[in-house]
Amino acid sequence: MPLKHTVEEVVLRNGAKGLLIDVPDATVISYEIDFRAGNDYAARSDIRQTAHILEHMAFGNNSKFSSAEAFSHEFSCNGAWSNATTSSINMTYSAECAALEWDRILDLQQLAIAQPVFTQPVLDAEKGNVREEIIGYATSHGRILWQEVMRALGLRRWYDAEELLSIDNVSLADIKEHYWRTHTLKNMRFSFSGDLKKHRQVIIDKLESWQLEPGARLAVVPDTPKQALLVHIKRPDLPNVTFIFCVLLSRELSEEEVTALSALNHMLTGTFHSRIWGKARSAGICYGIDSSAYSSETGVSCWEFGAQVSTQNAAALFELIIAELTKIRSGDISEQELDEAKLYALGRHQMRGQTVSDLNDWYTGDYFEDDTIDYLEKSPERINAVTRELIVKLADEFLASTIWTLGGIGNIERTELQIQYDQLAKLFKKG
Repeated sequence: MPLKHTVEEVVLRNGAKGLLIDVPDATVISYEIDFRAGNDYAARSDIRQTAHILEHMAFGNNSKFSSAEAFSHEFSCNGAWSNATTSSINMTYSAECAALEWDRILDLQQLAIAQPVFTQPVLDAEKGNVREEIIGYATSHGRILWQEVMRALGLRRWYDAEELLSIDNVSLADIKEHYWRTHTLKNMRFSFSGDLKKHRQVIIDKLESWQLEPGARLAVVPDTPKQALLVHIKRPDLPNVTFIFCVLLSRELSEEEVTALSALNHMLTGTFHSRIWGKARSAGICYGIDSSAYSSETGVSCWEFGAQVSTQNAAALFELIIAELTKIRSGDISEQELDEAKLYALGRHQMRGQTVSDLNDWYTGDYFEDDTIDYLEKSPERINAVTRELIVKLADEFLASTIWTLGGIGNIERTELQIQYDQLAKLFKKG
């Protein structure tokens, strides 16, 4: 079972809000401090990498430490670690430490987040590091294809080449402006997980002392997806083709719907005996294929299939995908199959939340997005409530969508991939 815990939402007098996840007798404390400060919030599109560069400058120069090296030496002396990540929407600062030094680490986090000192030499160095990071993505064929597919579907995604071009445009003034506009108390969310009961008020007092501007909660700009044609990237040097088959809905999924689609994806691609991956493996036509379904706070939900397959086996794999999705849409799901998918999900639930950071990851997934708390103990109830009717309804809704595409990158001609696109198009026609 997940670690025994209780969750409390705390709204501070200064406008910040977050979660205190009390885990009795835990010897580790995990922290996450989040702002809506990601790349989408850059002041201009030509300085889009401002947020990413700012993230790289985190845990560096501040009001007490003159270098990232000095700060790191102090921070990690008892084994604590820290990290920061940036997405299109969020910038999240994370740390984990032994419970015996939680207050020292939180004080150091406060220095890094609320009292940074931005200098030109550090900016220049981190521009170089960000550039190296993005250049390194050039060998990720799946990433390249994903960016093309998302752009084709009308979502606000940027090519790595565009991101690279924006790095040199970012000035020290841009870093400071982005920080002061986004790192505000009302735009801040936090989550602490560990043995917190006796530290609750001290944590609150410390967070209420943070000297940040009041600000406001920044809005998420909605996506406006659109129909897309085939996405084809010819790479003769690749021996196979990497593909993404993606279907979008212009709405968010409920937690119950995500759970139902998770069960369906397990039936389709979750195991060696699954309908698509299992059969593809048994026939020797594909080493691996994944499927997933998820929602974004931008108002879009996605059902996605992805795999690498040789050009000679591509047609057979797509025939299998089409055949199995057609069966699902017609209601061809046995009670035994559904029960097995539920049992698998319940077993996975038993393995969730085994560390304080696991608990943070679970709760911040929803809370940092829309301030909702998805209590972990409710997950089994949702799993058991999944019905064949809900799965079929969702599959039918996705396969009635006009917003979908197939993308492929590799040693395959456009005409060959177009045949598979045209075959998939038949899925979206009833009868």
